[in-house]
Amino acid sequence: MRQFTPGYAADLRSERKRLRDWSSYEGDFEGAAARVVARLTGEYVVLQDDGSADGMPDLRIEYLDGRTAYVEITQDLDEAYAALGSEVLKRQFQMAAPTLGRVWWVTLAATARVGRLERSLPLILEKLDASGDTFEIAVFDQRLEQHHSADVRLLAAAGVVRLASRTIRAAETPVIHIAAEGIGGPAELDWALFGDYLASFVRDERRLDVRRKLATTGSDERHAFIGFSFSTPWLAWHALDKDYSELPTEPPHLPTEITHLWVWAYPLGRCIAWFPDLGWFDPRSRWATG
Repeated sequence: MRQFTPGYAADLRSERKRLRDWSSYEGDFEGAAARVVARLTGEYVVLQDDGSADGMPDLRIEYLDGRTAYVEITQDLDEAYAALGSEVLKRQFQMAAPTLGRVWWVTLAATARVGRLERSLPLILEKLDASGDTFEIAVFDQRLEQHHSADVRLLAAAGVVRLASRTIRAAETPVIHIAAEGIGGPAELDWALFGDYLASFVRDERRLDVRRKLATTGSDERHAFIGFSFSTPWLAWHALDKDYSELPTEPPHLPTEITHLWVWAYPLGRCIAWFPDLGWFDPRSRWATG
């Protein structure tokens, strides 16, 4: 009998690939998803895609009764947003600005050029401080492109979507905190929109490789594990907010290549799953292991 620790996946990826995943903006989502699958099933789960062969699904589940299932992991992550997030992460989210008299927070859209802004931000923010445009009152939708200040409109054109600042405290050094734009919107639970978005996502041509990998296995169990991100439409992401305990009321509309579905608003939201024999459920309520 194979020896393994229930609840943990056997990881066949190279150390180099694991470190690369951990250091990326989205982190090691494959490893996190494998842990969820292993905890729910309690079976032998293998993170098998080491890059050695094309068309290999990410996970393999070997059941004690002899069945084998496969899982392909994919993220709903806009490439431009991920590139911005990686750039911000590389710069450690802040830049020194000794000439400023305030601490500033600058939020950027995915189209922003961080390097170009890094050269111009201190001078422009210094001018805003002098003019009294300090954005001390937090407003979500600031519409910077319509601001009375030409300097603010210039920042908006460069990809800045939100500004905030405060005075410096004792023994504090002036800095500019830089963040990638997240998502936001009304606190509404809309399962219909969630279902529509999922259906379009799994059928999109950009997920053709996901469907093809699963179909090639010939297994009766073909799982898609989807990670929502901050670039996912708000109402689809918000449906998996941790403050909710509700589950979708309708089964997902899946292509024939996918028989089981997992969706995780990674890393801050809930993970829910749909199995043909169980319907929608929260894996946390059915862990087979600790």
